[in-house]
Amino acid sequence: MRIPLVALVFLTSAMAYAHTPVCRCELNGDRIDCEGGYHDGSSAVDETMRVIAYNGATLATGKLDTASRFSTPLPSQPFYILMDVGPGEAFEVDWRDIVGMSREHFSTTEAGDVIGSPLDKQSINELDKDIDE
Repeated sequence: MRIPLVALVFLTSAMAYAHTPVCRCELNGDRIDCEGGYHDGSSAVDETMRVIAYNGATLATGKLDTASRFSTPLPSQPFYILMDVGPGEAFEVDWRDIVGMSREHFSTTEAGDVIGSPLDKQSINELDKDIDE
């Protein structure tokens, strides 16, 4: 009885692992092109793709096409792309991880933090003032 149960657990975990979503994106001119799929090499046709700004705003949405591809215009602000294939199953690609993107696309600090994010210098000074009081 133990051997079939162990085999069942092993096969179930292998099937779950085989369907881990993966996505690769690259900059092509003024567009971001992505190809999604699963870790086992299978396609991810019709899965939801979202382009999301750091403030949480959705900049674009779409689905992977019949070739498991998604394309969107390059946003004018820092963003990440979320491949959402269901509850607990998602893959994120930050703009810094997109092939062909560089820090010159958005103003960043030496550490890679985005300049001009919602907490600009004035609001940070106001926060510091509130903390001191």
